[in-house]
Amino acid sequence: MVIPAILFYIAYHVVGIIPAVIISLTYSLISAIYSKLKNHAVKNSQFIGILGLVGSATAIFFTGKEKFYYIPSIIGNVIFGGFMIILSIRRKSVLHYLAKDFEIESLKLIPEESMLNINAIWIIYFALKIVSKIVGMLYLNFNQLYWVVFLLGDPMTILMIILSIILIRIHYAKASKNNR
Repeated sequence: MVIPAILFYIAYHVVGIIPAVIISLTYSLISAIYSKLKNHAVKNSQFIGILGLVGSATAIFFTGKEKFYYIPSIIGNVIFGGFMIILSIRRKSVLHYLAKDFEIESLKLIPEESMLNINAIWIIYFALKIVSKIVGMLYLNFNQLYWVVFLLGDPMTILMIILSIILIRIHYAKASKNNR
């Protein structure tokens, strides 16, 4: 994920926004094709990234404004954040919902209601991403906005995953203790 971000940033400064999106999209497509040729599954993140780049290119092309590059990701963040809010209102764990197809026995020990704090931190995270992009589109130049979005992307997502794992381990320990 870092290589396409670096390629995009360099290409943006050298040749402009549309060529940068095309270069990034080309890299993403080559990466997905290479994975397929090596008999590896194309990752969901690769597919979502390609769709996001196509959406971003479309937004820029039809508006002529480079900051509109982030509109598709704002829409995606709103949809996923909304999904998390709906599950939380229904007192359902997003993690349980996403992992239900994987038959993770240890996760079945943890009651969904005790996992709602993980939903809450992810909802806050998506709200932060949405607000930062909207405010950035209004008040920052594209270069500044790019770095804000990048830092709230991969690095912050890694921190969120680590925090989620810590919380899951705490809940698992409590659930294991209660089931003895």
